Amino acid sequence: MERRQDHICSGRTCMFCRVLDNPNRLKQLGNRSYMDSQVLERVKELEQRSLLTTTENKMSMVKGEEIERLALLDTLTELYNSRTFLKEIKEELKRAKRYKRPVALCMVTVDNFKDISRQYGALTSDAVLKVIGTVLQGAVRDVDIPARYSAEEFAIIFPETNSSGAQIVAERIRQRIGSQAITHNWHNLKVTASVGLAAFPAHAREHDELVARSIQALEMAMQRGGDRVCSV
Repeated sequence: MERRQDHICSGRTCMFCRVLDNPNRLKQLGNRSYMDSQVLERVKELEQRSLLTTTENKMSMVKGEEIERLALLDTLTELYNSRTFLKEIKEELKRAKRYKRPVALCMVTVDNFKDISRQYGALTSDAVLKVIGTVLQGAVRDVDIPARYSAEEFAIIFPETNSSGAQIVAERIRQRIGSQAITHNWHNLKVTASVGLAAFPAHAREHDELVARSIQALEMAMQRGGDRVCSV
């Protein structure tokens, strides 16, 4: 077959040759400008398909990152969730043992939180927890690990920190919570917090023992009237 010189031929499968060799098709097309427009349309189609694929890939990456983020965080307070906390406390204890360094743990709870929930409702009590989460984030270092441990309890891991160092930060947290004005649904609230702390290696040798000892200290603070920091 003679190769046409009016275009760059791609061989026997060339779409231009198939069109030009068909008189009826030529009559239907009218002239070569139609072919040019077809090529442009095809290029646009391919570009759009490529753009769509790229966009879908980017969206898939964003969704994956969002799913991973949600798996780590508590959706209300945007602190780490309890699962992440347990993973991190195990890792921190391993590092502390390996390098013979201290690590402290604080447990924080809002005093009389159940009474607040009954009096003002779930939405207001959620607003209180959200504010407490913000206070905790603003009171700790970048290396510290604040988490929502349970429905109304928070935990903060302090790497490279002994009991006396954690006591200073815990007292700062207690004071900030006590001075925080919380407004929600026309309710103005003031809350206080109890804080319990324990440290490795002074009070515990394993991660579960450290958690138990800090909860014990938290209960001690609550039993003594709240709005205080206690250590074991």
